[in-house]
Amino acid sequence: MTTAVDSTAAVDDTPDLWFELPPGFMEFDLAEDSQARVLRMAEVADASFPGATAEQKLSLVVSSEYILQTMVAAGAEHVSSCLLRMPGDELSQGTFFVMIERPETGPQSQDRKGSASRTAEQWRSMYPDAEVGLVMLPYGISALCIREQELLIPGALFGIDEPVPATVRQAQFNLPLKTGPGSALFVFMTQDVDHWGEYLDLLSGIMMSVSTKEPGA
Repeated sequence: MTTAVDSTAAVDDTPDLWFELPPGFMEFDLAEDSQARVLRMAEVADASFPGATAEQKLSLVVSSEYILQTMVAAGAEHVSSCLLRMPGDELSQGTFFVMIERPETGPQSQDRKGSASRTAEQWRSMYPDAEVGLVMLPYGISALCIREQELLIPGALFGIDEPVPATVRQAQFNLPLKTGPGSALFVFMTQDVDHWGEYLDLLSGIMMSVSTKEPGA
């Protein structure tokens, strides 16, 4: 079922923007106890993929929790995970999060096109191997960056001494806000690069739904 989610509350308690999540995405309560969240994620994995091995489910839950904690520590306002059944009955998982970035000092420009262009140029400098560009969404112009990165997940989470390497592909959109200075950073990441095309279709639907108004209001 499609869900409407507000990303954050501004000073006057009015959300900066809204977007809709497609079926298969589960929003996390960022204040939830970590142990309770892991148990709930394990139950969802059991119910959704009864044929998956115990090792597959463990890897799914542990890596998801690690990424979630990392995003919360970075200031994410929204984090959700998707558990999908791909062709061949394969288990597939991705993580989606949103952060609101506001300038602390300096001039508060409302040049949204200029802001998106500067972000794209910064990303090209930071990630020379990434695909970087500008896209026009119903909400407005956005910088887009698609890249791969290597993560080292602490081995202690799996009961081993050495860190566990993981390659993830991610797409990030930096969307200058209409409600004031700053931007919304939307990021989706997954280790399942074989089904990246399917994930891009889902992410496109989310980004096309971004609005200043609550869906259905």
